[in-house]
Amino acid sequence: MELNANNNDIIEKKSNSKAIERLFRKTNENIDPNLVLDVRNLTKNYLVGNYTVAALNNVSLQVKKGELVAIVGPSGSGKSTLMNCLGALDFPDSGEIIYNIDGKGAGSNISKMKSREHKEMRLHQIGLIFQFYNLFPILTAYENVELPMLLAGKSHEQCEERVKMLLKSVGLGERMYHRPTQMSGGEQQRVTIARSLANDPLILLADEPTGELDTDTTAQIVKIFLDLKNAGQSILMVTHNHRVAETADRSITISDGKITEEHKGGKSIREIWYD
Repeated sequence: MELNANNNDIIEKKSNSKAIERLFRKTNENIDPNLVLDVRNLTKNYLVGNYTVAALNNVSLQVKKGELVAIVGPSGSGKSTLMNCLGALDFPDSGEIIYNIDGKGAGSNISKMKSREHKEMRLHQIGLIFQFYNLFPILTAYENVELPMLLAGKSHEQCEERVKMLLKSVGLGERMYHRPTQMSGGEQQRVTIARSLANDPLILLADEPTGELDTDTTAQIVKIFLDLKNAGQSILMVTHNHRVAETADRSITISDGKITEEHKGGKSIREIWYD
């Protein structure tokens, strides 16, 4: 499956200047302008009974503009904890998570933010994609994609063109007024991807986006991610599927809260699935 809309329309990069100014003023940091994300020495511990478990142990990584990076590792390795911290859903104990919010090196350190600023980051700068979709069952596909734009202050009229374009781009032009219960798992995940793009985020964070899908549908979702990457969208993806990871530009392995390996990827879907 290929994106059906013009790539430049999908990746608009028309940032909310007021939100950027406010977030940058709160946590002014420097970042390499070629990066979209710079994670420095991140730690996160949990108390389990009388024991302290290090979910993240001095994790550092970077994501370049327009790069697709996969994170792999066994269950309990710290992948989901890392994604929750990067997605402004949880707070690390120490370390820095710096986003290049203006694309020119004006960094914003979300590890220093409070909950209100975290909400702004999730709304304007970070597109979240979940394994179990997290769609509102009483809303149609159109309404699920429109919702983040309404929360960002746009009117229904302002949303209409982009919502329709995004849903058509992921192959759901004929399904946009269906509810999630009327859709397959693959269709629901495509709605989730369209929703994640609604407010032109800096980066997409995808946590096991193909974990509930069959092989053919997985290949379709990966194709959408690759098309988005080729359009300039930065993507960080957690996956258990090593074939999915091999399509990414880089694959990072986490074990026991530490980065243990990094490999180059970049294999084609045909090379992995069909040869």
